Amino acid sequence: MKKEIKKIASVVLLSAMLVGCAKDFFDPEVNEYVTEERKKELRENPQSQEKLVAAELKGIYNNNVASQNNSHDSFGLKAIDVGFDHMGLDLVQRGRSWFIFDYNINNKQANYRRPAFLWNFLYKQISAINTILKENFTTVPSDPGVFQRYGELKTLRAIYYYYLVNSFAKTYQGNEGGLGVPLMLSTQNEKLPRATIAQVYDQMLQDLSVVDSPNFRTTETDHTDADKAVGAAYLSKIYACKGEWDKVEQYALIAIGETSTPTLTPSGDVEAGKWDINMPSWLWGFDITKESTTFYNSFYSHMDNSMSDNYAGGGSFRLIYKNLYDKIGVGDVRKKLFVNSTLFPTLARKYKQLNPNLPEYASMKYVTNSDFTGDYCFLRIEDPFLLYIEALVESGNLTGAKAALEHLVKTYRGYAAYDLSTLTTKEQLREEVRTQRRIELWGEGTAFFDWKRWNVGIDRYEAGSNHIFKIAVPAGDEKWTYQIPKSEMESNPNMVQNE
Repeated sequence: MKKEIKKIASVVLLSAMLVGCAKDFFDPEVNEYVTEERKKELRENPQSQEKLVAAELKGIYNNNVASQNNSHDSFGLKAIDVGFDHMGLDLVQRGRSWFIFDYNINNKQANYRRPAFLWNFLYKQISAINTILKENFTTVPSDPGVFQRYGELKTLRAIYYYYLVNSFAKTYQGNEGGLGVPLMLSTQNEKLPRATIAQVYDQMLQDLSVVDSPNFRTTETDHTDADKAVGAAYLSKIYACKGEWDKVEQYALIAIGETSTPTLTPSGDVEAGKWDINMPSWLWGFDITKESTTFYNSFYSHMDNSMSDNYAGGGSFRLIYKNLYDKIGVGDVRKKLFVNSTLFPTLARKYKQLNPNLPEYASMKYVTNSDFTGDYCFLRIEDPFLLYIEALVESGNLTGAKAALEHLVKTYRGYAAYDLSTLTTKEQLREEVRTQRRIELWGEGTAFFDWKRWNVGIDRYEAGSNHIFKIAVPAGDEKWTYQIPKSEMESNPNMVQNE
């Protein structure tokens, strides 16, 4: 890959050492960096090696939420999620602002900022991981504490490749031999060609084989790390792209705690729009503080309609697609997350006390503090739970799928009248679980990749549509895939461009 990526990766590692090295295990005389000799000493003892790798990992986690450039649409992983959510059917952008070209589904060209941001950010993270792996692990570690950190590194690398291959390549099924993305697995400065899509998926599965180890654990009280549950959730996502539904069910169950009735986000927290790293239903997130917030270059600046001085509330309102909103039952708590002066006039007046300019269907799901310190959620348990239900449907277990859907909608979203008795076929249940996934995970960054793996096009011209910019994009269209960034094409003679 490009030399610039390797340079930036070294900065990530240095940042990790600066912010993550505690004096209880590092030489107190080393206060600006850890010498190579000192690192070698630390690696000789499992306890100190685990702390050393944890400190280096911290730099990668911190960079997941850091501003990547001066543009206000570059706040790490959640910026990727926001961009892709704008490219689907279920989010409406009311006014012109950041992400408007994503909303217009016109931000894929090689010379545009969005593909370059994704490519550089994700490969920078992968390069940093490769450096840590090379410096710390000549073999698979046997110590459980050290293996936990090793497992986090492998899980993170697989996640970044999941984003890359779904952004810059076609969906898996039917395109296995097509061009994927370069597989950068070492610290060598190579001009790598694009691996096939199947090869990229094989590598993700190889990295995530750590999930099968008893030494890789789910850290129940810490939702900031990419632990076993996170790895299992992404395995279920990968196998869903491949259509291997027995594997989707297997790993989704691991992610949700080996039960068909997991503890989900309580309805009261849903209605309150609570986004806190300590919520039991969160599998992976980041604790945003006054020190780590990126203010206007942040998720909440673009998704919280309540503040009139941020991008969303200042006029570029984010709305739910009316046709999806109409599919939410009136007794379902999720229907109250969006402004509706007819159904919920008292609630609408309450919302408009925060921002009097709120339009109908404006989202109130992501209301944060005025200092933008709402925590970032990368993965909630509802995501793998809905994949588990999807697997039940695709494998023909319609009774189990209905029971699981009722667990979500009746038990946890308060919709007592939810009735699935008329849905008797796989096709009907498939449509229902997809609809519930779109509703439950609205604005959480899953929709675009879901549309892509479902091989379903989008049509904003549907009757009842409240989209400002209307477009129809068929399944498999070139608009579903970014072009390789211009800088990569110019610097890598082995690179091949997309359409």
